[in-house]
Amino acid sequence: MVFRSLFGRIRTGLRVAKASFGVLRREYWLLVFPVLYGITWLAGVIGLLAGIFVALVGAGYGLAAVDQIATVSEGQAETTVTALLVAASVLFMFVATAVATFFSAALVHSVGSLFAGESTSLRDGLAGAWEAKRTILAWGAVGTAVGLVFRALESREGTAARLARSVAGFAWFAMTFFIVPVIVFQGGGVRESMRNSVELFRDTWGEAGGTTLGIGLVILPLVALVGGLGIGLPLFALEAPGSVLQYTLVPTLLAIAALLVVQNAATAVAKTALYEYATDGELPPEFDGIDPDRLVRSKRSVSPTTSSTGREPGQI
Repeated sequence: MVFRSLFGRIRTGLRVAKASFGVLRREYWLLVFPVLYGITWLAGVIGLLAGIFVALVGAGYGLAAVDQIATVSEGQAETTVTALLVAASVLFMFVATAVATFFSAALVHSVGSLFAGESTSLRDGLAGAWEAKRTILAWGAVGTAVGLVFRALESREGTAARLARSVAGFAWFAMTFFIVPVIVFQGGGVRESMRNSVELFRDTWGEAGGTTLGIGLVILPLVALVGGLGIGLPLFALEAPGSVLQYTLVPTLLAIAALLVVQNAATAVAKTALYEYATDGELPPEFDGIDPDRLVRSKRSVSPTTSSTGREPGQI
């Protein structure tokens, strides 16, 4: 009975994933949000590398000037360079986390408006994310701190360390699965948002896992196929792969990036749909045909046609 319930919830999650791709086929402009994040991330990487170069050059001149007045040991110079690199790395992690959360919030806001039957646009989504900018920045700091902890765990070896990484990774996945919809639609602080996200995941763990699995089963094999044909095949099948890679490398990387954009957007659509059901008791109209009785147990008692908040099905 337990396994039947588990597999039923996972099957429902797979159907939610399939319906999410259907939403993207109709509202393909939603893909612009992860594209904007990708462009911003790429610009950030270029800026980071340029900043590190400028900082290292400046530090070199500064140390040389100081060395004329007082002796600077090799260890002190190395410590200074290491400190600059660590500071740059932490700053980049913070900016990357905050920017990723911002564009995810803009996407989720737009998806929620569509589910509610409201007209929306790229500008509306960005404006909705901007309203939660303080919480998004705070979440950027939290994500950076947790990222540093994970990096520390990755540097350790042994069975215990691997087990700790696995447990911590799943716990973080569970705690943050609904964090963006909660930030967008509930407007609380980071602590409250994390608590609500955990509660929602506890009610939807089967569907959340099935949704993630379903989207991954569609996208990841395509990524492997594209990468294998465009990069792997020339490398392992040709004596002079460079003559082919010069034509296939960039298109292959662009195709993989496009698939990852679709994965990001489909996941956001699915999370928003599950969030709506968990909080209002109804799936959005775009997910008609999926049996709500197999989904999460609603946190509130609802009637067949309206939610406990008095909204029509699909409204936020």
